[in-house]
Amino acid sequence: MKPFTYLTPGSTAEAVSLLDEYAPHARVIAGGQTLLLAMKTRAERPGVLVSLSGITDLAGLRVAGSGELVVGATTTYAALTKARLTGWHAEISAVAGDLADRPVRTMGTIGGALCAADQRFDMLTLVAGTGAQLDVLAPSGVRTLMPQEFFRPGGGTMLAPNEILASIRFATADAFTAVAFEKFRQRTFDAAVASVLCAVRTDAGGRLAAVRIAVGAVRPVPVLAEGTAAELTGSPAADVDPDRAAAQIAAEVLGALGGTPEEQYRRELVQALARKALRTALSSPRS
Repeated sequence: MKPFTYLTPGSTAEAVSLLDEYAPHARVIAGGQTLLLAMKTRAERPGVLVSLSGITDLAGLRVAGSGELVVGATTTYAALTKARLTGWHAEISAVAGDLADRPVRTMGTIGGALCAADQRFDMLTLVAGTGAQLDVLAPSGVRTLMPQEFFRPGGGTMLAPNEILASIRFATADAFTAVAFEKFRQRTFDAAVASVLCAVRTDAGGRLAAVRIAVGAVRPVPVLAEGTAAELTGSPAADVDPDRAAAQIAAEVLGALGGTPEEQYRRELVQALARKALRTALSSPRS
């Protein structure tokens, strides 16, 4: 590991100032679960680490006046798992509690996962699928990005060297009737090989008033199956054929049938996960 300077700012303003001063050689560190591994292999070689561990207002959860759930970027997976969330927000706790192992969940942070932008990480699919908003601090102030603006299409993020992800704002607890997340991994503590999130809102008559579908881990960034979601919107939930919709999702995200055996396997895997997520979202909404 290359030698580095470790700085511990006491405020977000100081952290941004330090990043600005030492850019492009400085990196933010929170839980360090991804960055430190990369530094050990010298895939990352920052000269300065700016720690966010002492900035208390970047951690924790709160419900804003708008009803949005605001999650600080340095909130750990363990804290998310323990949070008593209601409505579809309960799925956030469920996702956080079913990734990696206990040490990673104790130290790893939601913001760290999003900034690492590894397509296999569950949190990327979660924020993309639910349309969460990401608040970014820069020397000029705060800017808010949607996931498709935050993640670079070919991988990585659009964050500048002197910017910090401060918080993630999830839609209100009643924005969706249900959110279902499914993934496949080779071993219990592995990152996902593929993941699918389905979020739906039904109206009083049982029709799908809103549908969002995201597929993760199979492309450099999560992909929204917008065509399938648009087709399902307005349909009676009871009339949706999960098998047919899942096949459409796989084809929309991964292309038509054919390709190498690996591509065919990935398509079948996405289809199976999408079918399960759809069935769960349509039949057993969280409350």
